[in-house]
Amino acid sequence: MEQDEVKFLVRGLAEGDEWAFKNIFLLYYEPLCNFCWRYTKSKAISEDLVQEMFADVWHNRAVFDPNKCIRLYLYKAVKNKALDYLDHQRVIREYEEEQQKQNTGIDEQGSFHQDNEQFIIAAREAIYNLPHRTQQIYILSREDGFTYPEIADIMDISTKTVEAHISKALDMLRIRLRKLFPEQVTERTIAKIFSFRSTGTK
Repeated sequence: MEQDEVKFLVRGLAEGDEWAFKNIFLLYYEPLCNFCWRYTKSKAISEDLVQEMFADVWHNRAVFDPNKCIRLYLYKAVKNKALDYLDHQRVIREYEEEQQKQNTGIDEQGSFHQDNEQFIIAAREAIYNLPHRTQQIYILSREDGFTYPEIADIMDISTKTVEAHISKALDMLRIRLRKLFPEQVTERTIAKIFSFRSTGTK
């Protein structure tokens, strides 16, 4: 669909046009479900969350800004739904993972493997303990592959602010993991686990 056609639909949505809303739903529903699945790993849950998000969009249509990029707006909304879901599931999931893997550790040379279950659990917990806004920006960059300019648009902030949040997140993650694994966590390990997946120049 051409960009002008999308803008026409967005204006219709803001004006309460059900036909425009239906067409936006049909245009973005499947890709948003696929995107949400990357968080939930469940087709049914992803579909439920995306449908809830669209219900919210329709309910709040009167305050929707038709000048915003609808694609990024919808992805941000789905991301927030997915993160809320994951937050409720996190404690149970991590407990089950810890029960499945009790004896993972360090090899005789003291090198720490990236696939070490205990470390991965600690890294994931450290990410979820980041300040909420920093966590959102970090996940958008490292897990969802958005560029810094795209994240800036999604979060309605400057690219420099995105960079500052990413830097803050990495510093906090380094500090947290070094406290838990002081002898094993090296700069090389950190770089592998928290490597850049997105730049600001895509």
